[in-house]
Amino acid sequence: MYRWWVKITNQIANWNTFISLGYGQKIVYKRNKILFHQGESGNGFYYLKEGKVKISVISDDGHERDFDYVTPGELIGVQGLLNDPYTYSAKAVEISEVYFFSNQMFNKLCAEFPEASNVLTSSLISKVQFLVESISLFTAPAEYRLAHFLHKLYIKKQDPNIKISRTSLGHYIGTSRKTIYQVIRRLEQDGVLEINKGYVNLLDIKKIEDFLGSFH
Repeated sequence: MYRWWVKITNQIANWNTFISLGYGQKIVYKRNKILFHQGESGNGFYYLKEGKVKISVISDDGHERDFDYVTPGELIGVQGLLNDPYTYSAKAVEISEVYFFSNQMFNKLCAEFPEASNVLTSSLISKVQFLVESISLFTAPAEYRLAHFLHKLYIKKQDPNIKISRTSLGHYIGTSRKTIYQVIRRLEQDGVLEINKGYVNLLDIKKIEDFLGSFH
């Protein structure tokens, strides 16, 4: 589980090195500022240095669903490298420092540091593995989708205290407010988590991992 995240952690040092050499345009987004909208044409990609960015998708019926929360060390909007439209929207959920790599800048980087193309390829493979894992959850029970999402955030941050609202959780797992309330209540009664002042506190990581493992 989460092999894609092990690979991402190995790539962070590489991207930070490129940034330290002057590559990438530094941009600081305030909370709730949009990096780009779904369908907007791209001409490059972003690397998240600090902060958190929410990824959401508008379905054909007009409903918005949160798909992921990007944390430092990850790439955003890689479709822009091919000048393709972005397939999702990206919004900063807290003050976030990103570095934008235009196509021209990335080509220059690869010319001077050929290994940069391998770093990008490795990052893309990790993203694809994450997407495959996420798609497989669409038919899973709401309780499993929620546990999986929270555990993924825990793995990324290595912190059992996760700042996120019930509404955001509902958007992510694609269910109603009533259902998310019922699922959270069951997990609270099982001693898995507790909600406290906008935070989800994971109380028993092993129990969550055992629960996730029972579905495989």
